[in-house]
Amino acid sequence: MRTNRKYTLGFIGLGHMGLAIARGAVMKEYLERWKICVYDPSPEVRERCKTDGFTVMDNEKDVAEESHLTLLAVTPQICDSVLEKLKGARIECLVSIVTGVSIKHLQEKLNNVPVIRVMPNTPLQINEGSTAMCKSENCRADEYDFVFQLFNAMGVTRTVPEDMINVTVSVHGSIPAYVYYFTQCILDDVAARGLDERTARDLLVQTIIGAGKLMAENPRRPLDDFIDEVCSKGGTTIEAVKAFKEGHLAELVKEANDKCIHRAEELGE
Repeated sequence: MRTNRKYTLGFIGLGHMGLAIARGAVMKEYLERWKICVYDPSPEVRERCKTDGFTVMDNEKDVAEESHLTLLAVTPQICDSVLEKLKGARIECLVSIVTGVSIKHLQEKLNNVPVIRVMPNTPLQINEGSTAMCKSENCRADEYDFVFQLFNAMGVTRTVPEDMINVTVSVHGSIPAYVYYFTQCILDDVAARGLDERTARDLLVQTIIGAGKLMAENPRRPLDDFIDEVCSKGGTTIEAVKAFKEGHLAELVKEANDKCIHRAEELGE
């Protein structure tokens, strides 16, 4: 990807996700620190970015005009106010990780600028993230490929149609919270039964890691096979799975996903 801008990647907003992406790009040797500029209204965040070796800009517009790729990493609630500040800026390509905000909305606000819409998740902080992406019709292939490979270096990345991007929230974006909550429920239960919490957590976390790796290494194997492998007839686990089914866990998951997707759509309105 060729550019005559001073910086390859500029960040507007450096919360947990934005900072994870910036640091990951450097750690994976995808970009040099001096090729990244940032802006965040928080003095503490700006100081932290200076410590990391990133160039701190004075405002959002300077980031956009000095960077080939402008990465928007703000909350949906303040997105429009930031877009107002960017009006008239010479933006080459906008990369947005703002949940729910559509390509159409971004282009209407910024004069049809090329847009790459990205939906990452929090394990990106340790380079184990999963990311869904899509792009506007006027986005160049080399720009999209550059951003795709950036996120792919920090986990797994897939291209999806934009009308499915909010659905992916319930596949990967929100799923870390599902896993943490389910984990907490299990730990609370076994603690009440007298098992040492540290021991229980160590065993449970490793089990989640191991189960995930088994699925990753056998991508074509039906999930029912994994379940049957643990649920021997007349054994213990099959009774637990029966309890989940009798408690309508699948319907509960669907309800949770419905609310999650609906909220993503609301944020984009």
